Parts: sequence; structure tokens; C-alpha cells
Amino acid sequence: MTLTAEQKATFDEKGFIVLKGFIDQGVVNAVSDWLDALQDVSTETSAHAAKYFEISPLSGENILVRVEHVLGDYDEEIAGLLLNDKTINALTTLFGEAPVLFKEKINYKYPGCRADKLHQDQAAGWNTYSDFFITMCIVIDANREENAALRFMNSGNYKKSLMNEEWQPLSDLTDVSWADDEYVMLEADPGDVILFDCYVPHGSPPNDSNINRRNVYLTFNKASDGDLRARYYEDKWKTYPPNDIEHARSADTFKV
Repeated sequence: MTLTAEQKATFDEKGFIVLKGFIDQGVVNAVSDWLDALQDVSTETSAHAAKYFEISPLSGENILVRVEHVLGDYDEEIAGLLLNDKTINALTTLFGEAPVLFKEKINYKYPGCRADKLHQDQAAGWNTYSDFFITMCIVIDANREENAALRFMNSGNYKKSLMNEEWQPLSDLTDVSWADDEYVMLEADPGDVILFDCYVPHGSPPNDSNINRRNVYLTFNKASDGDLRARYYEDKWKTYPPNDIEHARSADTFKV
């Protein structure tokens, strides 16, 4: 898919765009089944499928919140479905050159999952690797207000630089007024895609509904910056290694 000049202009101005129905329903179904298999808590956590469990601040239960490092050589079928020509073409338009996969994660925002505070992705130590990334959020379950749909700064009133210190969120969601045009809630359907840069402020409230909200996030850097994925995960596992359900962390241990 080639993005229009208007779509690219919107992305450049606001830091994000929404592409309705970008992913075919058959692919969504296949990815959904894959996520169901990955979530099996009896499956060993490893460097292949890096699972992260937290203690729910709402229910006190130990729950799966994310899985990382699951594409490439580990699941070539799913990688082929998601890292296809359509995806590469759209990202090439936004980058101005070919993209390279930097990292990937699945957010299992199940009932009881904590809020993701308003933050910039670049604040998560990414300056060590490059100064610009684009993330493709693939919607697998319907994202609605009741199950903690994502919120983005909508005004374009941000600069492509950090607005706070590294590893620090911009604020709690409770500090943000969602009633004005500064922010927008992006309710989205399965197969929709949100493309956003690493500086646009975004977040989501806790999921206090009884409805799952699974999204897949693929983050890319420019090809000219090199293949950074192996280095990123090697560094991450030293400071924030995966865990298992019996050793769930407090939600407060995750900052950005």
C-alpha cells in the first residue's frame, strides 16, 4: 500500500495516522490464534518468547501483560503475514527509505491490567540506538473506551524530541484532561493499524472492563541506521528480563 501525500502530511504534523482495515480479516484471525497460543502461561519463558507478568493493581492477580521477541526466525509464518510488501511500502513512504524491524511486542491488556501512563516511546532508552522510530500498532481485538483504547496527543503540539527525562512518563492519565482537542481516543476495529512516531505522547487507562484488548506493536528504524534488534534485546534482558507467572512484578516496576 502506498500512502497518499495527505496521509504522510498528517503523520508528519501529528505524529500518527490511522489506516482502517489495513490488515485482512484472515490475517487478523491467524494472528489472534497465534496470540492465544503464545499466552499459555505453562509455556516456558525464554529469550525466544520473552513474557512479562505483573500483579494487577485492580484485582491483585498475577497476569500476563506482554510478550516480546517473537518474530523473525522464530515464527516465519506470522512474520511473513505482517512484514509484507504492503507494510514495507507504507513505512518506506513515512521514513523516506526502507524500514528494519527494531522490536516487537504484544500487549495483552486483559481485564485488570494497569494504565500505560502518558509517555513518549523514545524515553525508553531508545536514543542509545537511533533518534527516530515508527511503530505499527495492529488492532486484534476491538479497541473501545470501555477496554482502554489508546489516547494520543492530537494537536501536533509536540516536538520530535524528549519532553521529559528518559525513563519518565509525562504524567499519570488522571492528570490529563481528555475533554479538549489536545488528545484523542482512538477507538479501532480488528485489522485497523495505527502508525505513530516515537515522540508523539500517548497512553491508555487501566482496563477495568471484562473485555480483552490485544494489540501487536511492531517498531521499525531506518535501514540506514542498521539492524539494531539483537543489540536492543540483549541490553533489555540485562536490565528488565522476562519473568513467569509465579514471579510477577509490581506494576510500578515498569516506567515507560
